Amino acid sequence: MNYKKLFSLTLTIATLTTINTIIPQVKTQANQPQNKQTTTQIKASDWYYKGIIKANKKDYQGAIEDFTKAIEMNPRYASAYYQRGLIYANYARGKILRSDGTLPGCVRVDEYSITCEVKVTGNWKQQNQELAMENFNRAIEISPRYAAAYHQRGLIQEKRRDKLKDLQVAAEIYHSQALRYLERENYSQAAKQLEKADQLYLEMNPEAGVIERPTGSYSSEQKKSAYQLMNEGRQALRKADKQTALRKYRLAARKLKYGTKEERKKYRELQGIITMIERKVRR
Repeated sequence: MNYKKLFSLTLTIATLTTINTIIPQVKTQANQPQNKQTTTQIKASDWYYKGIIKANKKDYQGAIEDFTKAIEMNPRYASAYYQRGLIYANYARGKILRSDGTLPGCVRVDEYSITCEVKVTGNWKQQNQELAMENFNRAIEISPRYAAAYHQRGLIQEKRRDKLKDLQVAAEIYHSQALRYLERENYSQAAKQLEKADQLYLEMNPEAGVIERPTGSYSSEQKKSAYQLMNEGRQALRKADKQTALRKYRLAARKLKYGTKEERKKYRELQGIITMIERKVRR
């Protein structure tokens, strides 16, 4: 083993780590009230957004440290728990590697050799999965309607029953949020929430995306699956084209009305969307 090269690499990493941890101080505005709670909240949010920036730059370990500091400042910072959990979840899925192609806790010795701590090579996936669950659990405990936290927790659940339960809760929350946006005529945001709910529906019911191929003389729209029609309805909503969205959702609902238990449940959800859009069209 080339120990000189390893020592040089370790020194370089240590130097970079030292540089990355130098955080510029946030100046207090002159007109900012000197209230302890307000100051704490501002500092917590500063660390949170630093973490977001680092995560976007793929400095995941640095992001975890910043989210942790935000949580230390504000132990009820649900979004910080969620973001930290998301990184741990992606570690567990093997989706995150450092720029040199190694996991955190490993060092690339040369072009062909990588050394890792025992804890990394041993229970790496399990440890990070447990950390992700702890963070998602805490986010949900603080904010029981945190749809994204249910969604991500569902994706890493090992038991299918627990997975489906979390995904279903997330889908229901996304759907209710979409209805609120529709009520306010914020069609773009409504479509965004409906897309999340529909994607979860497809994850739980993969057959929903299969293209129907009925025999006889059917229009092109009648040959489409309910999921395709819902997608087209969302696209129309994004453009505030309520008439087209209404027609697409009505067609989708007809396909689901007499289907499976899950399809009938989706049908009832679509009826809520249809009723809301009809109300907006009549204005």
